[in-house]
Amino acid sequence: MAGAAEATPHSRPRVGRYVVTGRLGKGGMGMVYRGLDEALEREVAVKTLHLEGSLDDESRRRFEIEAKAAARLQHPNIVTVYELGESRGTPFIAMELLPGMDLEALLRSGEAMLLQEKLEIVIQVLRGLAFAHEHGIVHRDMKPSNIRLLEDGTAKIMDFGIAKLGATGVTRTGMMVGTVYYMSPEQIRGRDLDGRSDVFSMGVILHEMLEGKRPFGGKDAPEILYKIVNEPHPPLGSDLGDFKAPLQAIVDKALAKDPDQRWPNAARLADELQALLAEFAQQTPGAVQEAVQAARRLSRDGRLDESARGLREIAQAHPSSVEARRALRSALRDLSRHKQPPASAPDSFPELEATFGSGEAATARHGEPTATSPAPVPTMVTPGRGLLLAGGIGLAVAVAAGGFLLFGGRGAAPQAPSTLQGVPNVTPPPDAGPAPTTVPAGPARPAAVRLPVESEPAGATVALDGSKLGTTPLTIDVPATGDHKLVVTLAGHEPYETRLAAGKLPEKVTAQLEPAGPPGTLRVTSAYPVDVVFRGRSLARNETSPTVKLPQGRHSVTLVSEALFLRHTVQVEIAAGGEASLRAPEAGKLSVNANPDNCEVFVDGTFVDYPPILNRAMSAGKHTVAFKWPDGTRREQTVEVPAGSTAYVTGRKD
Repeated sequence: MAGAAEATPHSRPRVGRYVVTGRLGKGGMGMVYRGLDEALEREVAVKTLHLEGSLDDESRRRFEIEAKAAARLQHPNIVTVYELGESRGTPFIAMELLPGMDLEALLRSGEAMLLQEKLEIVIQVLRGLAFAHEHGIVHRDMKPSNIRLLEDGTAKIMDFGIAKLGATGVTRTGMMVGTVYYMSPEQIRGRDLDGRSDVFSMGVILHEMLEGKRPFGGKDAPEILYKIVNEPHPPLGSDLGDFKAPLQAIVDKALAKDPDQRWPNAARLADELQALLAEFAQQTPGAVQEAVQAARRLSRDGRLDESARGLREIAQAHPSSVEARRALRSALRDLSRHKQPPASAPDSFPELEATFGSGEAATARHGEPTATSPAPVPTMVTPGRGLLLAGGIGLAVAVAAGGFLLFGGRGAAPQAPSTLQGVPNVTPPPDAGPAPTTVPAGPARPAAVRLPVESEPAGATVALDGSKLGTTPLTIDVPATGDHKLVVTLAGHEPYETRLAAGKLPEKVTAQLEPAGPPGTLRVTSAYPVDVVFRGRSLARNETSPTVKLPQGRHSVTLVSEALFLRHTVQVEIAAGGEASLRAPEAGKLSVNANPDNCEVFVDGTFVDYPPILNRAMSAGKHTVAFKWPDGTRREQTVEVPAGSTAYVTGRKD
């Protein structure tokens, strides 16, 4: 077989329509490959299913749920899934190839992190989990190795391999799946789970990030599980200054043994951390940001030593700058990879010739208990009595979709995944779980779809996936499968670019082409952190009084603050090289009572808490407050929150 570097794309092994260009690692359910989508000229990560060569129905079902769960979750803090398919009888998932590093690797590196960065990471992950929970999906395996940190500081949740989708379960009653250190007490007991189980796991991760070690440890899985169910977590011992007490209260509530005593949802915990972060977070001065960007450009130009040296000087001069610390970390990683001898690409992928399931057995990372660890003390769970140590009951190990790393560097060494552990409940499981299903073969490729493309002004060049097709107005043929990139360009104007998703093609594309020229500056004045969203992209994220660059012309800009229930869209006029200003709505407060008070309270469609709610910070303006009682009764009111004062609302069932 020809070497991978010498073979033509069509002679190289494939998984579905993706050319396999390398191995990235191995997860608990399958291999992970680097792949190339030739149609879109896009690198992807391809995860294939195996279970030591046996593709049983339950494994297929769990793999299918992973893909469907993740594909439903289009969120900035969740990995994007492109396709669920089947190749030669083996299911696979194609997803975005994420650069950067996972949180586990960062924590184990020993590198000191600023408190601000730690909280920013946890808040982002909680926002992603809140979105998943709103869509009926519980992750059930939150741990640092399933959190990917990108170069720009974005955190993304990976691996919904054991996620519970709505009421659909893929494990038999009484069997747990997950990673022992981060399991919730109810997960250990084999009980029904909701989003509060993920909240507990995030409490463990937050404690670990603050303290440098996990709150529940032990010599083996049974001891760890026993402590999670029965013993209190240790208090924070780190020097956190004035923030130690509020952080201790937040961690204590997240790690409550009883789910009813925890934060009611991930969004609420994120709000609490966001409010605390706002008290001490420092914005990097503009001059420092420009210096960081200049150093990053040196790295992109191949001048890695100069880039690392410059960023080290900036980080030393501005030790509180998260951006400088993050950029230095990335530069040092790039420099280290550059100094290593180049790794040769594999000549072949023999496992693809027969089965995707071959390969060495998975091993554990960082000493996590695994199926190959010394025989553990047998463990059982009795409801109401916690974990009991008893003889004669073996430790059941449920190997599910373990964490895997998607490193951006070509030829990166495969990483050993964490092994997922579980113990059986003493209640005998039923003979069968949910009806097994298999991943169906894909339908025949449909014909292309006719799509009219117009532009203002007309006469612009239209290109689909890099191929020029003509000038507007124009009707083009778009293949009905796969995602496609449409670009409309005209001399003297900014290019228009959009993604055409399979099965979601619009009836028509109208490109509004903005005149080209030097960008202008928009200065936002706000008393609280906001996101500045322009054309679906966040130009500033969680900044107080941010400054952003915009192309000339009249634009719609949206200010967003989830914490204050703000989504404020305005029109701004930007002159070439000029400046414009925008003031965010002021803040007020909202107090909510209800009769009877055993109801949930929603503001603008988002669950807040149970009444009474006192002096909840809100953006000034109109908001919708809804009440939902346990019997299904709903009431809704519109309230005007005044700037600088409090609005009062009382919900009445009758």
